[in-house]
Amino acid sequence: MINSIGSQSYAVQQTRSNVGKVEQTAITTSKSSENTNNLDTRQNALSFIENATPEELEAKVNSLVGREPSMASINLREIMNSDNENELVGRIGRLKGQIEQESRSVLNQEQDLISLGRAEGKSAKDILISIANMQDEQSDLYKMSMNWGNKGLSSPENHEKLVKLTPNYVNYYA
Repeated sequence: MINSIGSQSYAVQQTRSNVGKVEQTAITTSKSSENTNNLDTRQNALSFIENATPEELEAKVNSLVGREPSMASINLREIMNSDNENELVGRIGRLKGQIEQESRSVLNQEQDLISLGRAEGKSAKDILISIANMQDEQSDLYKMSMNWGNKGLSSPENHEKLVKLTPNYVNYYA
């Protein structure tokens, strides 16, 4: 499943006002910007964990309980600007089932970490750190599809990894 297809990259920045309220500001990158996806969900998650109030951390953990699996994030601009857009779409399409399976597995692990952490009396911050550490241990495919400390599936920097993940793909467009 692909949950995010966008023609532009967005960066989300959290800022604090004097009253401690967290605001999210979406900054659209210009069309002339470099052809990369600037969203790093790992960096955003760790920044949130370090800077959020205990109430914000608890709200975040609560928002994770019972949620649906995450889906791949694809940067359409990278695909459309590549010399091999049909190949990229074909290769990513071949990985859809594997991405969905890994996302469900990660979600189950996340839910287990939340349940166990709460049963052990861990703080919301400690639970979120456990979840981040668990995501660090996932496959390259999962991390690329979630932009977890990694450029996305369609990123030119990851093309070689994408080719290795889809060895049976035949590029009819070559």
